[in-house]
Amino acid sequence: MNEEEVNVSFFVMTGDALRSLNDELRILLGEKEAGALVERYGFRCGEGLVQSVGYTCENIEELEETLPGLLIETGLGRASTKKITEDEIIIEFQESVEAQALGKADRARCNFTRGYLSGVLSTLLDVKYDCTEECCTCKGDEFCIHKLVKNKMYVKPEAEGVEETAPKFALETATSYLVKEEHPDNSYEIFKDWVMHGHQGLCITRDFPAKIRKKYGLEKSPIIWLSTSETENTVPPQNLSALFYNIENFLKKSEQGMIILSGLEYLITHNSYQSVLKFIQLLNEQIALRDSVLIVPLSPLTLDEKDLKMFERELTLFSS
Repeated sequence: MNEEEVNVSFFVMTGDALRSLNDELRILLGEKEAGALVERYGFRCGEGLVQSVGYTCENIEELEETLPGLLIETGLGRASTKKITEDEIIIEFQESVEAQALGKADRARCNFTRGYLSGVLSTLLDVKYDCTEECCTCKGDEFCIHKLVKNKMYVKPEAEGVEETAPKFALETATSYLVKEEHPDNSYEIFKDWVMHGHQGLCITRDFPAKIRKKYGLEKSPIIWLSTSETENTVPPQNLSALFYNIENFLKKSEQGMIILSGLEYLITHNSYQSVLKFIQLLNEQIALRDSVLIVPLSPLTLDEKDLKMFERELTLFSS
């Protein structure tokens, strides 16, 4: 078997796998949720490809040189770049493996390819890119055309200051803390104390970011606002996967990061209790792996005793 035959066999196998994955997830989750999950999986695959080859791009000029060769490595089909600017990147597939596998159908979309391209670009340039499929052969178009634009969400680790004194609050790194309090004032004071002593912090809150910055004197620490408002650095409370991605991305870039997650009750009201508990379990693992600290304020009155005990089991109870 020559090299060309090996490549063809790989493409056919990939197409079959993508079709089977799509079919099974659509049966289990429904059309919308299946598409979102396949896209997220594609993102991780694209991210992994770039990390495995060790490529990075400082600017658009470097991207123009790097992207064509990297597109060949994806195994997604015969692709070419049609436009690369600071504002948008357009990639055309004359032969899309995923589209060929899915066949012609009005509701079919190349979700894996969208995620993969987003993962590749986001990792190359260290800026989150979103991908939309403008045209798709599944819908009868001549080619599959994907447009990538920068996401407004960008979390850059940065410490507030470096005070020479020891932090007021003694915490262990690689630990997630539960702070039981009616109002999260004490939790914010802990967060502020550590970011003022050189730790890079990320604040996640359901309160308006400008209010938090003014009240606690936070100037540099990135803030993610849990809100349905479509503004910069905002994550809808029901999108736990997007929230987890941004936290994980912050932890990868920071050194002994400090995170406050204020609004656990808010997340529970927009999701199931079990999904939020699983989210905390996965987040706790990342905190331990990255030698970081997580602060989670929670009002005991908002949960029944059984549910509260589950969070107490997953997190270390903070005592001043």
